[in-house]
Amino acid sequence: METTPDRGSLHPRTDVGTYITLAFAFSWLAWILSIKLHAPEEFLNFGTAGPAFAAMILSRNRRPSPSYSLLRRGVIFCALLIFCWAVLSLHYLWRGSSDLRLSLNPWLLGPAIFPAWIISAVISKDAGVRCFLQRLVHFPTRWSAIALLLYPAVQIIPALVAHLFNLSLVHPEQSGPASAVVAEDTVFFLYNIFFVAVLEEPGWRGFLLDRLQEKCSPLLASMAVWLPWALWHAPLDYFRPVRFSVVMYLELRVVFLIPIVIILTWLYNRTSRSIQTSTLFHASMNTFPFILPYFAPGFVLLFVAAAYAIVSDRMWRKHNRKSAAAATSSETS
Repeated sequence: METTPDRGSLHPRTDVGTYITLAFAFSWLAWILSIKLHAPEEFLNFGTAGPAFAAMILSRNRRPSPSYSLLRRGVIFCALLIFCWAVLSLHYLWRGSSDLRLSLNPWLLGPAIFPAWIISAVISKDAGVRCFLQRLVHFPTRWSAIALLLYPAVQIIPALVAHLFNLSLVHPEQSGPASAVVAEDTVFFLYNIFFVAVLEEPGWRGFLLDRLQEKCSPLLASMAVWLPWALWHAPLDYFRPVRFSVVMYLELRVVFLIPIVIILTWLYNRTSRSIQTSTLFHASMNTFPFILPYFAPGFVLLFVAAAYAIVSDRMWRKHNRKSAAAATSSETS
């Protein structure tokens, strides 16, 4: 792993303001244009890439990587592009259907470019971008498994207890043969990895949280990430087919998002700034409530997990970010 610092020459405070401006401008412009032009839902995926692109722009240090190969980058990008194109096409083709037809929508090649470009930038010519994205693309560790399985555990454990006491569970709507359900759920998870988490987490955790923790405690930094992250979703929340009510907005963007942002910070810091772990948790929390049964009051475990994270890591105390920024732990190298 290269040791070139993954930051540009801007002051951390300037970084934060510039990042938020770029992320909001890119995403909101793309989303609002798509909404006003009545474009299909699939094209909203263009705007989701705002956080990652803003982070990559601000991570550039304009120093060339000695091991850069344009041919290698091109081959990896093309392979990822085809894969992401297939994931996006099948997600919208199979959603709510038991007919597992195989067809690629040529119009979806456009939004598939974004995750392919971001992931392939792990071998970018720019050493700053390359080093930054090596925190996303690295060999999985035990913390990767923890990040992936933590959210379904929060669902399954209370659901099993509730089932023993004959309490009612919420069962997501899924129909068709088991093979069709498994295939649709697998594609749905891959969609949440490549078209949600990969486009968001390099920005919110990998960049913004990183900069904020240089100035304040992990707990305060988490709250400072929560507010713009919640507001960033506003165009989607307002214009979605079933518009959020005030109660629903407060429930999802305030009540539940606060413990989640704390857990994401905990995972990120426990793995020495691994963007991969926060990406896996983000995709997991966006997937499993729609494919596994759950006991609604059981989500109180999210608050228990957040409280454990705060106490176990003493998140109210400012950490020494210099040593953390200088080296990546052996778990993520």
